[in-house]
Amino acid sequence: MEAEVRVLFFGAAQEATGRTEETFRAGDTASLRRIITDKYPSLAIIPFRLALNRTMLKDDSDLEKNDVIAILPPFQGG
Repeated sequence: MEAEVRVLFFGAAQEATGRTEETFRAGDTASLRRIITDKYPSLAIIPFRLALNRTMLKDDSDLEKNDVIAILPPFQGG
């Protein structure tokens, strides 16, 4: 079953999409990743991790209504 989730874009992901956030419908994080990279092909070349409700994901996870996903590319410090 698909859920409507809020996706937040940070760093290079924000630059690649031109957005800070967007709403998507997906059943799990694997399908969400495909949906996002299909919509924003420039994002597909950027390595990024996903955080679900402020918890970094190591594996794919099912999504529930009102979940918040953060797309986190590598950050460079100064």
